[in-house]
Amino acid sequence: MCEFQSLYFGDDGYVVRCNKCGHYQVAFASSMLNLTVEDFKKIRSVVKQKNDQPDHYNNPTAKAIVVPTPSKGIYMLLTKNETTRLYEILEEADNEEKALELMGLFHQ
Repeated sequence: MCEFQSLYFGDDGYVVRCNKCGHYQVAFASSMLNLTVEDFKKIRSVVKQKNDQPDHYNNPTAKAIVVPTPSKGIYMLLTKNETTRLYEILEEADNEEKALELMGLFHQ
C-alpha cells in the first residue's frame, strides 16, 4: 500500500511520491500518470523540451502538443499554455523533493 508524500498540490493538479516504493503519481488536466523514478525524470525532460520549443501554431488554445507517456500508445495532448503549466508543476515538485531530501540530511 502506497504512502504518499505531496510534492505539489494545486487546483490544476498534483504530484505525489510514495515513501515506500518511490513511484510518482502526476495528475494534470484530465490525466493521471503513475510513474517510476526513471519515467518521472523522462517525462520532466520531455515536457521541458516541448515547452522550450516555439509554438508553431501561434494559438495558445490549440491542443497541438503531443507528450508521450511511458504507456505504449498513450499520449497527453496539450495546449502551449497547458504544457507550460505542466512544466512548472513538475519543476515545483522536483524542487520540493530536493528540499525535502536536504532537510532529511539534517534529521539523521
